[in-house]
Amino acid sequence: MDLSAVASAAKAVGSQTSLAKVLGCTPQNVQRMCATGRVPAKHVLKIEAASGVSRHELRPDLYPEASPTLNQMMPQIPVADQSGKPSVHSSSTAQASP
Repeated sequence: MDLSAVASAAKAVGSQTSLAKVLGCTPQNVQRMCATGRVPAKHVLKIEAASGVSRHELRPDLYPEASPTLNQMMPQIPVADQSGKPSVHSSSTAQASP
């Protein structure tokens, strides 16, 4: 549990008081989280949604960093032309006459 993760979350939301409002707890609770680096499990997903600080940074014991998916590892293939025009020129599909 990184001490700076909770502080970063509070800063991203605006302040510790703003984060407390998002979480529905007291500013003293948020101050304690910032001082100790311990985030209760019930607050992790709310903090992530409000601040953008990842759940892994907030509680790596509960949310280990996921390995990349196959889609993330594969190069992206450009999307086909959606204009309705054929992507192959008609002359290349014409059969040669005997």
